[in-house]
Amino acid sequence: MFDLPYILTHPLLATIVKRCAVLSEEADALPQGTAARKELEKRISQLEQYKLPKPDARDLQESEPILNVSGQKVGERHSLRRRAISKRRGRPEEFRIRTRAALEEKLAHPRTTWRELAAKHHFQDRKDLERAVRRLKNDLKREGIALPTEEDYSRAAAEWAQLFAPQKK
Repeated sequence: MFDLPYILTHPLLATIVKRCAVLSEEADALPQGTAARKELEKRISQLEQYKLPKPDARDLQESEPILNVSGQKVGERHSLRRRAISKRRGRPEEFRIRTRAALEEKLAHPRTTWRELAAKHHFQDRKDLERAVRRLKNDLKREGIALPTEEDYSRAAAEWAQLFAPQKK
């Protein structure tokens, strides 16, 4: 629940979450162990690294079954942070999360320099951040995800503020 405001005010993250959900549904429709399903699971796993941090123990404990009228389990309610593959090889996942956060900040505030973003998001230098952003953009392009504009971020923030603005009496 606490992730929802962050997701709604960050259009790129929201799009990534939606794309992961669509790919997961497609993968669930395919038989287990097929090449097509493995390919989809690989794509999901790559995109998931740009989402929110991995679930902690509390998130994992809060998953609960969804039952229909007759008491049969038809689904499961779980954290948006849950991963298809729990542990991946390579750089820590936080690196990719920081990359997405830096890109979103750049899209929302285009006048911010890459050097400022690299320092703020704890990258070694500007070039390290730029390489990571190029990799992210390639992943997004492969998945057909368009980059949001500055107006998309302003609109998302305004809509969220309007929803939760104090009511005047």
